[in-house]
Amino acid sequence: MGKAKVTFQRVPFETNGAWRSPIPVRDGDVQIWGIVLDVAHSELPRAASILSHDERERAGRLISEEHRRRSIAAHAMLRAILSRYCGASPDQLAIRRTSDGKPVLSDYPSIRFNLTHSHGRALIAVARDREVGVDLEQVRREVDVVRLARRFLSERDLTCIEGGDPAQRHERFLKAWVAREAVFKADGRGMTFPLDRDYLELTGDGTEGCLVLGSAGSDEKRRRVHFLSLSSGWIGAVAAEGTDWTVTVCNVSESQINRGT
Repeated sequence: MGKAKVTFQRVPFETNGAWRSPIPVRDGDVQIWGIVLDVAHSELPRAASILSHDERERAGRLISEEHRRRSIAAHAMLRAILSRYCGASPDQLAIRRTSDGKPVLSDYPSIRFNLTHSHGRALIAVARDREVGVDLEQVRREVDVVRLARRFLSERDLTCIEGGDPAQRHERFLKAWVAREAVFKADGRGMTFPLDRDYLELTGDGTEGCLVLGSAGSDEKRRRVHFLSLSSGWIGAVAAEGTDWTVTVCNVSESQINRGT
């Protein structure tokens, strides 16, 4: 079976009772949702109404109106999706943050999740009893990625980025970047500098990788990363605890949730 492509879709804030039939999550399954964050101004009050007080405050502190709108949309759609796993209304979900800042579901601790958003698009990863992290970046050709790689990344990463087809340098740089973000988020921490202590090993076809942490090469220091199949111009990756997990792509339709692997 071919690798399923993640399609960015709009998730309705109104779940129409969808939480009454929770989505099952198999052991070893990491489920991925692609989200479009375009929200009309008239929809913002409804979206904000299902957020917690803290979520509304965090969005309100953003300077840009566009960033505020997308933050509200991202967290409202996250709640709409999580409600389908928990069997609860989106506005009733209690989401707290750990001491490291990682969001968790207070009443459904077995459901682990992670959210990332960039330039009006978002990815959500969901698993059961397994920490997950996900990251998404838009390819921007105007950025000097070789300069950034020399400044921040390891010599091995730089060699990979500079080698091969020059037209794919941005993609190779972003794979090294999102791999770190996904692993660090799965571990419950933000991007940890310096980044040149770690390096990314890619499989032959580039769909899987291993982030080698520090100078040690033991299994405990090697973290599996799965690169997602996305629309042209986007690079995304997911990481999870252990190595015995597979990725399932979830799609929203008007009447049901369709799942493809």
